[in-house]
Amino acid sequence: MKTETYPEEANLTTGQILRQAREKHELSQQTVADRLCLKLSTVRDIEEDNITSNISPTFLRGYIRAYAKLVQVSESEILSILDKQIPSRAIKTAPMQSFSAGKKRKKRDGWLMKITWVVIIVLLGMTFLWWWQNYKVQQTELSSMATESTAQNTQLTGSENNLVASTARENNVAPLKENQSVTAAQDGVSQEKTLSAEANSTEVNSNAPVSSSSVSTATNQSATNATPENTTAAANAEVNNAVVSPSSTDVNSITTASNDELVIDFSDECWLAVKDAKGKVLFSGIKKKGDSLKLSGNLPYSVNIGAPAKVKVQFRGKPVDLSSFVKKGITAKLTLK
Repeated sequence: MKTETYPEEANLTTGQILRQAREKHELSQQTVADRLCLKLSTVRDIEEDNITSNISPTFLRGYIRAYAKLVQVSESEILSILDKQIPSRAIKTAPMQSFSAGKKRKKRDGWLMKITWVVIIVLLGMTFLWWWQNYKVQQTELSSMATESTAQNTQLTGSENNLVASTARENNVAPLKENQSVTAAQDGVSQEKTLSAEANSTEVNSNAPVSSSSVSTATNQSATNATPENTTAAANAEVNNAVVSPSSTDVNSITTASNDELVIDFSDECWLAVKDAKGKVLFSGIKKKGDSLKLSGNLPYSVNIGAPAKVKVQFRGKPVDLSSFVKKGITAKLTLK
């Protein structure tokens, strides 16, 4: 195969020599790129002597040798011109620079990984700390509510005991008063009998006065004997009236309260406190699985539930939604009107 030579004194560059040879053979840049399996931009860079840093010097020499062989230019001549254009030192040091850059990049990536792991560990630690603090707060709140409910139960028990004792004392005082009144009446009867006996002894000879005094004495005795019985009957009537009246009142109040009934069913052990509008504690304590409560009082109700997920609440026959408290995992504090 015949190769063409170009005199050195012409001072032509590698790209110029290859372009002139291509034009002489009437080849386009695209044709050269297709035959050499190169990009069109690579062929242009070679002809324009634009040596980019993206192309390794070793690959560049191979591309130029293949180009020269295609357009029938002496490979040794074109490579000698290339060596004059590109210093050999740059060709030798280029791989070292690439290796150094890779080492620096690897070192930088190692530091980034370390920082990433530190950030992840810190986030996990903060998440655990936040969860632990919320758990402690809930436990403290539950213990305080349990203590408060115990104190309230103690106060209620004491007040109930005092009420029972006062009721018993009143019941004991009423019979004593009745006994005292009966005793006083009997004393009056005995005194009248004594007076009538004395009158009979002094007036033995007069029959008419005796009969009249005996009649009066009998009349007084019958009146006196009738007085305690009538008093007792009147007292019993008053007691019966007093007993009947509250019962009718209680029935009315129960009928009214049943309309505002609060029903709570327990699926597991749970602490609960319920107060009405007057501050009266309707219930305060712990219920076990399967228990059920039916409460009524003055509206609105103040309800405090320790574990909302373990109870079902119905107010006026309708279920109360506790899903928001269950999702947050906190105690439920409600006001039902």
